[in-house]
Amino acid sequence: MNPKERTQLISEFRILSELNHPNIVQYVHHAHIPEQHMLYLYMEYCDGGDLSYIIKNYRNSNEYLPEGIIWNIFTQILMALYRCHYGVNSPIVKNIYEEMEFPTITDTTKIVIHRDIKPDNIFLSDGKFKLGDFGLAKSLEHEIEFATTCVGTPYYMSPEILLDQPYTPLCDIWSLGCVIYELCALHPPFQAKTHLQLQKKIQEGIYPDIPEHYSASLRRIISYCIQVDINQRLPTFELLQHLNFKIQMKDLQLNNYELNLKKFEDELMLKENELIRAKQSLSEELNYQRKLIEQEVEEIRINYQNEFQYVVEKEVRSRLKQMQIGSTPKSKTPMAQQTLSCHPSPSDFSMVTSPGTPAGAKVLKGPRELETPSHSRLPLTQILDNDPPISKKYTKPTNSGYAPPSSSKKSNGLIAKNAKLFEGAFNDNNDVGPFQTKYNNNWF
Repeated sequence: MNPKERTQLISEFRILSELNHPNIVQYVHHAHIPEQHMLYLYMEYCDGGDLSYIIKNYRNSNEYLPEGIIWNIFTQILMALYRCHYGVNSPIVKNIYEEMEFPTITDTTKIVIHRDIKPDNIFLSDGKFKLGDFGLAKSLEHEIEFATTCVGTPYYMSPEILLDQPYTPLCDIWSLGCVIYELCALHPPFQAKTHLQLQKKIQEGIYPDIPEHYSASLRRIISYCIQVDINQRLPTFELLQHLNFKIQMKDLQLNNYELNLKKFEDELMLKENELIRAKQSLSEELNYQRKLIEQEVEEIRINYQNEFQYVVEKEVRSRLKQMQIGSTPKSKTPMAQQTLSCHPSPSDFSMVTSPGTPAGAKVLKGPRELETPSHSRLPLTQILDNDPPISKKYTKPTNSGYAPPSSSKKSNGLIAKNAKLFEGAFNDNNDVGPFQTKYNNNWF
């Protein structure tokens, strides 16, 4: 393969990579190996076989294909040729009774002519018929192409290609008409023992009629395709305007919608199953984490309980030990000592005998009887020099006991004054009263 042919093939591979259609075998990539001088083309794999295998099976069983299947195959290959001949996909049929708009061709480089349509190049995959093997004959010289085709199967070649004349996309329509004819009759429309006889029959365009059990519309559409005069041959766009093709296209669209919905439903089911598995996994993870947290909390609780029990036992042992060794209460504070120093000491009280007391009986002396020059009581006016009393009248106690003043108002004033005198008598330098001293120093 010279550089020119290799460049042409690479250009055709680029065109094939842009042919994205559900009825065209998809191009994957190509690989050039210079050491072997080989160029490999990788295409979509179709596991359903080709159309020639289907025709062979019906021929061996002496049965004819149902007309509905033939219309379905015919429509799908026409839709693939529509994408090749006009560079765009066929329009969506909204109303089968409306005319379709003629496509606008903006880029002529996207137009592809197959030139080798035959049952061996129509494949079945996932319930769809797909057109494959694009552009292989286009990269060869016309002489080599004719020789190769004659060695193979020249039954589907158009008259202009056989006569080495300029050709158009209508040559694919001739080949497709021959394929559809073979689907009906289970043999090609033109048969001969020699190549010259075959070429003559093709140029004349005379072929036997299809079996009678097929409809007249199918017979008429085949005749529109197998026309020697290229001007009488209908293009792809005009063929798809036929009502039967519109019905088939509408049915294919509905089937595609159903398949897409089914596919979308399967994807949703997969997503739902994934979410269910994810939920279960999260639930298991949460349960595991919850158990770990509960275990950790239980360990912390047990540790705190043990520590608390240890502290309590330690404190109980300490107090029991203090009780066993006879621990004494706390010593009195200096404030308590200062407060107690204001009272007469026990030595100041001597045992006296009153006149009416039996001999040998011991009686404590009263405070008035203990008055000495060293323990003389100060006058009340001197004690209250800075705070004059409410009443300076003093009531001497009688034998019957203490007689309170008759006036309740005076009595309340005297009680308050006596309390103040008592607090002032025991006040120290820090101005702490006896009641505060009592509670602060645990003095009883």
